[in-house]
Amino acid sequence: MNSTLIRVVVFVCLFLNSAYFSSCSSSKKINTDYLYFRTGADTISTQPAETLIAANDLLSIQVYSKSLSQEQAAIFNIPSTAGSTTQGYQVNAAGNVEMPVIGAVTAQGLTKSQLQMLLAEKLQQYVKDPSVIVRFLEFNVNVLGEVHAPGMQKFNSDRVTIIDAISAAGDLTDYGKREAVTVIREENGKKIHYNIDLRSRAIFESPVYRLQPNDIVYVQPNNLKLKNMDTDQEANRKTGLFLAIISISLSAISLIITTLSLN
Repeated sequence: MNSTLIRVVVFVCLFLNSAYFSSCSSSKKINTDYLYFRTGADTISTQPAETLIAANDLLSIQVYSKSLSQEQAAIFNIPSTAGSTTQGYQVNAAGNVEMPVIGAVTAQGLTKSQLQMLLAEKLQQYVKDPSVIVRFLEFNVNVLGEVHAPGMQKFNSDRVTIIDAISAAGDLTDYGKREAVTVIREENGKKIHYNIDLRSRAIFESPVYRLQPNDIVYVQPNNLKLKNMDTDQEANRKTGLFLAIISISLSAISLIITTLSLN
């Protein structure tokens, strides 16, 4: 058997193997889209706005008197029940909290400090030197899409950022599109959509960097995820089988040629 033919067959086998492994390694190139805060490196001064109270928020409202007597303030404080975590004033659909004696007080659209001042003013004729402390009892954010732990994220603080929410959800998956994160917020009865690019430091200036209760954070899938979803699995199976048959055939031909050449 001609030794030149043997060399040709061996060369073809090596070429196919090399092409296969090259195609595998090319898919492992580093993608800078996975980096956070990649652009806008200048220092940014931020003035985080206070969280606004919205309908259905659950508030803790504690009323005190700056005098020695606290009897006048007692009626305005909801007594806590052992084992209960939901004692508080619920903001109704109209945006009000219903307080004893003074009745409905508009809370929606106000910050905690603004509501504290408003309540203290209304309580002056019932409580001597009133002091009011308002806190959020619940701060929930829905994080959906390409994160490791999607679902409702609960926080004990009202200072929650989009970074806090994504971290609580286990960070983005490899299929998360960092330049396409959407925050959905209800404002004046309408659902408003904000688009966030986690690769840019400009997010610190975004109106949704500081989240509001019941915001929805949605991480869109990247092109790789969409491509995998559209892949024809049966076609891949047939292609893999076809390549395996070719590889086995070439190996068999090489073995036969080598055996004949020895004879």
